[in-house]
Amino acid sequence: LLLLLVVLGLELTLVCVHAEGKTSLIGKNFNPEKIQGKWRTILVASDKREKIEEHGSMRIFVEYIHLFRNSSLAFKFHTIVNKECTELYLVRDKTEEAGVYDVKYDGYNRFTILDTDYDDYIIIHLRNIKNGETFQTMKLYGRKPKLSSNIKKKFGVLCKKQGIVIENILDLTEADHCLQAEVGRMTCASRWVISSENEEWLSTNIVP
Repeated sequence: LLLLLVVLGLELTLVCVHAEGKTSLIGKNFNPEKIQGKWRTILVASDKREKIEEHGSMRIFVEYIHLFRNSSLAFKFHTIVNKECTELYLVRDKTEEAGVYDVKYDGYNRFTILDTDYDDYIIIHLRNIKNGETFQTMKLYGRKPKLSSNIKKKFGVLCKKQGIVIENILDLTEADHCLQAEVGRMTCASRWVISSENEEWLSTNIVP
């Protein structure tokens, strides 16, 4: 953890990003087709740290992203519930703003893709509202299990802009992503958070 803090802390002021608030860096140039495919969770952050720690509702590990014809995005995640690997499917419904989606999971969430190069990484911001309370999380996904220090520094800068302190950034590279379930080495229970119009695709193309 100390090494991660050092890497993220060094030269933060030298990293140039042009973002204000939660506005996507990629804007109208965002191409959702290019983010389809396999991804891996690298870093997560939150201004409510317990949400991303063990047993936290936002400690979920991405495996795959799929684009629907209606431009909604389906995410396949893995998580651990009661010591059992669990697959979680979330459909993020497109809004009028490029790179911004809505999803219901542990409350209402506004999901913004802040930055991506499509080939290596995605940086995501999520604001959650539940029972009148709100918190935010940030996530860094990679196509491969490891990303460069420059990308991690950029993630750290964006977290700081959202008011998330460096101490609340967790490196999940070595965490149990529960991906053993893919090859049948562990019992995997499934749970669903989906929109009705996309149910048929999920039922025929994702469920094992």
